[in-house]
Amino acid sequence: MKNHQDSFGSQILLGDQAVLLKEAAPLEDMIIVHGDPARFAAFTSIPALESAFAVMDAWDGTPRTARAWSPANGPVFQIFAIREQMRTLYDAGFTIVLENIERFVPELRPLCRALEKDLGIAPGKVNVEAFCSPAGGRGHPHFDSSFTFNCQVHGIKKWTLAKNPAIRFPPAGMFLNATPPAEMVELYDAPHPSKIENGQTFLAQSGSVVFVAPGVLHETFMETASFAVAFAVEHTDSIASHVVERVRATLLKIPEVRAARLAAQSRALQPEFTSVAAQLRRLADVIENYQDGWWLENGKKHSIAAGLTIEVTDEKNVVFRGKNSVKAISLDPEMVRILKWVSSRGQFSLREITSDLPSIDPKLAENCIATLTRVGLMETIHDYGD
Repeated sequence: MKNHQDSFGSQILLGDQAVLLKEAAPLEDMIIVHGDPARFAAFTSIPALESAFAVMDAWDGTPRTARAWSPANGPVFQIFAIREQMRTLYDAGFTIVLENIERFVPELRPLCRALEKDLGIAPGKVNVEAFCSPAGGRGHPHFDSSFTFNCQVHGIKKWTLAKNPAIRFPPAGMFLNATPPAEMVELYDAPHPSKIENGQTFLAQSGSVVFVAPGVLHETFMETASFAVAFAVEHTDSIASHVVERVRATLLKIPEVRAARLAAQSRALQPEFTSVAAQLRRLADVIENYQDGWWLENGKKHSIAAGLTIEVTDEKNVVFRGKNSVKAISLDPEMVRILKWVSSRGQFSLREITSDLPSIDPKLAENCIATLTRVGLMETIHDYGD
């Protein structure tokens, strides 16, 4: 997998069209590329991804990670499947969607890290889904909030895609037959569509990649039994989400502002509002004069707490040594691998951990850092914009 990791990225999947991902304007379109299925070898060579049945058999049973989309004929709905139901639902015409399959197919994790590096996004943003459909199956009309590289491995799938007349850059995805939540409707420029009109229709065959940007309306119909693997960029960075979080963190640092108020204490608030306004002006100056990357998650650096050393004694045990204390702890082997890597570093970022340890789950590494920081064994030493 090492060679695959080094070469895997948008160029493999989209060829010359990958240059469109490097443009400055936000992406809100689709890219369709038909090519040689041999370029998928980085993941199709993994035994668990040889077929739809192979990945369904490999599923680890984690609750609410296997969706079953209703058959083409009949009402539109989806349910969460359990292992005993999966083959029966598939045979009945349901499409089975397995989420975050890198969780139980760890060979995919280096590919996710390679694609994240290629796209310049934080570790853990890319996850992998598997779409397993019988002939005649259907992916009902919907839109997503993620970028998705849909790779057709086996079979023929008919796609219909169109621009979304209601909303650009949606904060969440949904099926078109569903009622949008009020907070979504507030962002709409037109009524919520009930179906896809004036769409582009084409066939995806083995070797096709359909790149779908957030908000693009799409539906699929399986001309034959179909198996597809999708690399999805979830919870992507946005200026709005990071600025909102920075505003929240800034204001919560002011004791008088975060204080609970009864009616009597909410009558003379001018001093607090003046303090809030001053903090927001300061923050506005930081934002206006931003340094490239201050708002990105991968700007954050960490280090082991001063005076602390970490010694890994075996694959499950770690010794923490401070100035006046020694503590031996038994941990999950993956956590031990992370701490062994950390023990020889000064400053480091989550991206550096996952780059050197690509088979590690980024969420596990992130939780490890957060836990050790919370108990004082690690510290955050740099965050752009502070």
